[in-house]
Amino acid sequence: MNGALWVRKPSRAGGEPALFLREVIADAAAGSRVLDAGCGPGSWDYAARADLRIASFDVKYPPGPPRKAVHVAVFRGDLARLPLRDASFDLTVCHYVLEHVTALAPSCDELARVTRPGGRLYLAVPRSASFDDRLYRFAGWFAKLALLKFRKRIEHLQRFDLGKLLDLFTARRFEPEALALVPAGFSWMNDPRTKRLQGPFTDAIAALHRTTGIDLARDANFVLSFRKAGGTAARAIQSRRTVTHVCRACGEHAVLDPPPPWPRRWPCPWCGEENPLGRPR
Repeated sequence: MNGALWVRKPSRAGGEPALFLREVIADAAAGSRVLDAGCGPGSWDYAARADLRIASFDVKYPPGPPRKAVHVAVFRGDLARLPLRDASFDLTVCHYVLEHVTALAPSCDELARVTRPGGRLYLAVPRSASFDDRLYRFAGWFAKLALLKFRKRIEHLQRFDLGKLLDLFTARRFEPEALALVPAGFSWMNDPRTKRLQGPFTDAIAALHRTTGIDLARDANFVLSFRKAGGTAARAIQSRRTVTHVCRACGEHAVLDPPPPWPRRWPCPWCGEENPLGRPR
């Protein structure tokens, strides 16, 4: 069966605001100043938009910092105390970072301070009530206590629901443009320490969904885009987008409409890797 007939990349209708990371990067005007907050090795492929002026930072770089490039400035920094001027950036990217910070309010203050009025903030965080986030926390505590790694930092320090996110950012004059609830792909298990478990684990999650209807991957993450308002920010979300599945290999989003009888696997439209399929969402 040709997966291309029922598996597609997320798309937006005419007039819908950019939401997903690839979209907001593609949507940025040439010459835009972009901040990649808590970037790790880079939240996206910086080479894809050499016409942007990118600044990226992190507290540490376990996998190594982003590659050097003429249009990229890389520095070490703490999101709660940034050495950057007010209103410096047209687009601020915060891709699965806020759950890791110790000082949440100061970090949100800094995201607001460095984004210019009219600029965009892209934000992705886990939903704290999801199985995926609870599993990640459990794995952290297990490594800390059962494996006697008492100095290990528990990474997911902050917990989020939608109301909390809207309160945090509308109070800082950000208007929510678009939202998607994104299922878990468990792509964080690509870490060498857990990679061998990823395949059997995600196969089991899909089998449970298929046989019982229990969907442990559903609604695991929030992805939002905001605009920085000049005054008081509205709270209403303009657009709600749909993602039904996430690739366990590359972590990219997909929208599936599988025909009956439901196939047992689906091909990622981004990287081509096969993923297990439970039920349609």
